Parts: sequence; structure tokens; C-alpha cells
Amino acid sequence: MLGCGYVANMYRLTLPLHPELALVGACDSDPARARKMAELTGCRVYESLEQMLADARVEMVLNLTNPRAHYETTRQCLEAGKHVYTEKPLALDIEQAKQLVALAREKNVQISSAPCTLLNEAAQTTWKALRDKVVGDVRLVYAEMDDGMVHKMPVQKWINEAGVPWPYVDEFETGCTIEHAGYVLTWLCAFFGPAESITADAACLVVDKVPGERVESADDFTVAFVRFANGVIARLTCGVYAPVDHALRFFGEDGVLEVADPRRDRSPIRHRRYVTIRRARKLMPVGRKLPLLGGKRKQVKYRGSQQRDFCSAIAEMAAAIEAERTCRLSAEFCLHVNEMVLAIHDARRMGTPYRMTTTFSPIEPMPWAEEANT
Repeated sequence: MLGCGYVANMYRLTLPLHPELALVGACDSDPARARKMAELTGCRVYESLEQMLADARVEMVLNLTNPRAHYETTRQCLEAGKHVYTEKPLALDIEQAKQLVALAREKNVQISSAPCTLLNEAAQTTWKALRDKVVGDVRLVYAEMDDGMVHKMPVQKWINEAGVPWPYVDEFETGCTIEHAGYVLTWLCAFFGPAESITADAACLVVDKVPGERVESADDFTVAFVRFANGVIARLTCGVYAPVDHALRFFGEDGVLEVADPRRDRSPIRHRRYVTIRRARKLMPVGRKLPLLGGKRKQVKYRGSQQRDFCSAIAEMAAAIEAERTCRLSAEFCLHVNEMVLAIHDARRMGTPYRMTTTFSPIEPMPWAEEANT
């Protein structure tokens, strides 16, 4: 584990769900945080990244550093011949992200990136419903990633179970689109294939987010029109100003699939169908709740609203390495999502409409979802 900050606690707490994974050690620029992680898990402490990479027992590095450090630290890990699973994004520059993917290929190791939510019960259930055409052919998607006025919330008091405070300055400076858009885009790319173009715009609605503290706030509101190569259109909104709303809606010829929150592993999913009433086609006001695939898998409770298995994609990646196959969240897939996120986040600099330069091969659903009955 490279980086033992706020999010590391979620990985720590969900790691026991995957006994095939063993945490060898932890490393952090703040030695106290690494020592705390070692105390909580029984792993060893590495004094430096170089010491970590020199340990032959380390097969994979979980990169939880600040996004600004992702490129350089991941590059060092790949150079050392280690597989890497990194928090999002691969890099803050698309050319650097491409370099990491090329380096992983050259070193014959795998690289993958968060978020892991495509592998959860909600995503796999939604995907199965789309494959089964429960709502007919889907041509339009609305996605909301609004988190409310975070700058008005007591962010200085957000401290996790390991005693680590939420890095609100880093979050505001990185920007909500880089932090949150991937939760939706990973789903849409898996369901519909590569994106073709993105038309987007961005704005900073609140400059002084933390009075008395210097914060170089990134744009905190973005809207994107995503055109997928298969013809599906998606509208994605990201922000930290409008009220909390994480709704994801798939509009089909015969109805609508509504996911309450794609960031939650067991988010409710509803199917609302169209009916004809007095010669008018109307959407049923109340939908049928779809049973989630995957059974009653064990969940871990921790502070915060994002209840999910943070280590699920690491486990899937480890299984892929053992089976000598490419993991589902492949390097090319993560690179494509990375490019989409940057095209939206940095729309004013990268230009719009933005033509995608990357692509990926189709992704397979999880076996337990593919085999489930309709």
C-alpha cells in the first residue's frame, strides 16, 4: 500500500473480504500514517518507495497517493516490474497516462485503475437488464453526480476510523469531475463500448471554498454530452453545488431503468415501464424494484456514504494475473475512461467537441451475473 491517507482506510476495512490478498507492507510520505496502517493490519512499514519496490514479496502495488503523484509513483512501480492498481485517475495528463499503459505492456505487467464499482451487484444487475432488453433498446442516458454544497459542510471534522482527516484541500483542488465522473463513465463504457466524442463545458461556481485557507479550486461544475460509437447518447453532470443527486437513468423504447446511486454496491434499481392511457404514452409513476444479482454478499460498514467493496477490483486483477488473462478493468479500458474524464474536466483547454483518441476491447460481465436467470 503506497499512501495511507483517508481512502486507505476503506481498502483496509474491505481487504478481509478477500483472503487471497495479503498486505505485505505500507509506505507513506508521512511515516506516522504508515506506522498506523501497520499497527491496524500487522503489515510491515517501508521507509521509502524504493525499499518497497526492492522487496521481492511485493507482487502488486496499491497506489493511493495524491492524484498529482500518480504518474511518477506508478511509473516507478512499473519500472520495478510490479503490477499496479491505482486510485483514479491513471494520470492527470492523457499523454502521461498513455505512457504508463505502454510501459506496463513493455514490462509485461498489468495496470488498472479505480473505481471498482463496475464489478458490484448494482452495476452487474443493470448490465444484465440492458443485455436482456428489459426496457428495450436504450438510446439515451442521464447521469447526475451532484454532491451538494460540500464547501458549506463541516469538512474539517470528517475523520475516518483510522484517525485520518478528509483531505478537503486536495479534493477541491483536484476537482469533482476527476474525483466522481469515473463512477458513471466506467459503467457506460462497459455497457455501450468506447466513446466517440465529448462536448463539455466547465465552471468554478465557488472560488473561496475554505475561508482563511489558500485553495486553488478547480472547476466545480461540469456538463458533458457524450456520444458513444454505438449511437447511445449520455448527458453527465458533475458538481458540488446543486443538492445531492446520484441518479443514473437509462431510457429505452419500452421503459426506464433507474439506479439510485452507482457508487453504492447494493444501490436500489427500478424498472418503470410505459403504458398507454387515453391514447397518450406515459411512464408508470412507480417502478418495479429489480432483485440484485450476486446474492447476499458480505458488506463492511464504515464512515461515509460510499458503501462498497474497495478491494473487489484488486481481487479481480489478482485472479486475472493468476489465470494469465487481462483483468476486466484493463489498462486500455482505464485509459479510455481517464481520457473521457480529462476531456470533461479540462474542456475549456482541451477544446470541444473533443474527439477520443483511445479505445478498448469489449469487457465481459462477471461470471455470476452472466449465468444468472433473466
